[in-house]
Amino acid sequence: MKTNDFYGKYLRPLLENKIFTLILLLVVMVLVFTVWSEIIGYHFFKATTFRNILNSVVVTSFLTIGAGCLLISGEIDLSQSAVGAFGGLLLATAVSAWKLPWFFSILLTLLFCALLGALNALFVDKYRFHSFIGTLAMASMAKGLMYLFSSLGSATGIAANLAFADDALDYIGMGKIGAVPFGVLLMFLFFLIYGVLMSRTSFGMKVMLKGGNPIAARLAGISATAITYILFINSAVLGGVSGVINAARVGQGSLVALTTNQFTGITAAFIGGISFGGGTGNMGGAFIGLLILNTFQIGMGVVGVNPYWVSVFTGLILIVALTMDFVSQRSRRAGHV
Repeated sequence: MKTNDFYGKYLRPLLENKIFTLILLLVVMVLVFTVWSEIIGYHFFKATTFRNILNSVVVTSFLTIGAGCLLISGEIDLSQSAVGAFGGLLLATAVSAWKLPWFFSILLTLLFCALLGALNALFVDKYRFHSFIGTLAMASMAKGLMYLFSSLGSATGIAANLAFADDALDYIGMGKIGAVPFGVLLMFLFFLIYGVLMSRTSFGMKVMLKGGNPIAARLAGISATAITYILFINSAVLGGVSGVINAARVGQGSLVALTTNQFTGITAAFIGGISFGGGTGNMGGAFIGLLILNTFQIGMGVVGVNPYWVSVFTGLILIVALTMDFVSQRSRRAGHV
């Protein structure tokens, strides 16, 4: 077989596959940190490191899924982490101050988060706020609710943290099934479910069409209103799930919970190939994007890079991802002309 034939038939389609490119990038990153750490006398390539990477992405993974679904539809949610932090504080209040059972506390938490998501959808769909503005306002509202519920759960006024103790919640946060943490298994399950939902169902195709070509979606009879409400509520509920798991891990709700996760989910979705302009992307890419982001952050920590520089480099990664997305969108538009 000629070299050109091999490249055109096998190698080129592989290199143009976004998932393969991301996996290749992840492998290269692991190799770089492995060699770098060995040179300076540390060890990156070990089971503990990869277990830490998986554990570190659990809380952010639900934010990434919710953000990814919305981005595919052409919308964005900047209130996820604030809603999730509110959810964690509400869970702590329900368990510690109101003495509610753990399962009812989680249900109540996710119900309140769903209500906030429905308000986001109302702002965007009925009042025509841009989702960037509407969800930014919701983030502020959620933070106000956090202060309110922290004062309800504390006898001394506003409390920065509300601790609680519950065996079932401890298991959700830190328990294991065999050797695998419960949170990691839950994360894989959610990525699998949403991966199938977005790529193998008519609903996923409708979301793609709404994000990629809203006019065609409307002409096809797709209800943009229904999709908007479903995805914003879904985003808020998944933010609540992140808040619940985070609170269960540390045994408390906090006013500053998920602060460092505010843009991580969106960044991971961008890195994973979900377009800011909507209409493209999948959950598999989002998951690998999340692994790339956390592998980079943990790897930089292992080799001793200053954490402030890690934040700078993470921002640069986001800029590169957005630039590539912008170039890709321009190429697609040019191809349609």
